[in-house]
Formats: sequence, C-alpha cells, structure tokens
Amino acid sequence: MSPSLLWPRIVFGVLMVVVTFLTLTPNPVESEPGFALTRWISSLLLGDAENADKIGHFLAYAVLGVTAFWARLAIFSKRWSVVIALAFYGAALEGLQGLGGVRSPELADAFANSLGAVSGFLAGAALGWFRKKAAS
Repeated sequence: MSPSLLWPRIVFGVLMVVVTFLTLTPNPVESEPGFALTRWISSLLLGDAENADKIGHFLAYAVLGVTAFWARLAIFSKRWSVVIALAFYGAALEGLQGLGGVRSPELADAFANSLGAVSGFLAGAALGWFRKKAAS
C-alpha cells in the first residue's frame, strides 16, 4: 500500500466506526431529530426541519463515499463495488436498529444512506477528474 493512501484509509475507518456508533446507539429522548446543520439544510431545501434526519443520513454516507474514493478502496479490484457495499451496509444498519427495541428502522433512511454513498463517490470521482484535467 502506498503511504499516500494510509491517511485516507484511516479516515475512512474512523468515519465507519463513528457512523456505525451513531446509527446503533439510542437517541436521547429530549433531543431534536438531526443536528442543527441538518435542520437548517432541511429547512432551506425542503421548507421544514422535519427531514433533518434524512439529510444527516445522506451527508454521513456522502462523506463515506467521497472518502472511499479518496482512499482508492476496492472490492475484488472494482472500485464501484465499494459503493454497493456501503449501500448494503447502511441498509443493514437500519435493519439492526429495530433489534434493540429503542429505535426503529426506516426504509427512507436506508434510501438516504444509499443515495449519499453513490453521490459522494461520484462527487469524489468528478473532483478527481477535474483535478487531473487542471493539472494537464
């Protein structure tokens, strides 16, 4: 492994642990859904803060997708397979939420996870392409 890939892979691993922890731990009862930033984005884009949770899911997996691209992660030598794995991972975590009895899984959250992973990976690819184009 190239030394230039070490830090992106460490960042990806840390992000995976954080996303997994936040997905599987119960929310405090008195907390509002989503973070202040996601409530603001939801209000701005959708007219209300009710979908802040979906925005948070999308952003978390978009960051994972960008980081996976940056780290040049691949499964069976196929980089796009990481996006599929992230989408399945996000759906699986949503399913696991229902096992604890404290949180309930939502299909919309799983969809937001998948859409975020794909969008982030594509954004990383586009930025890489523009960077390469600018360098030549």
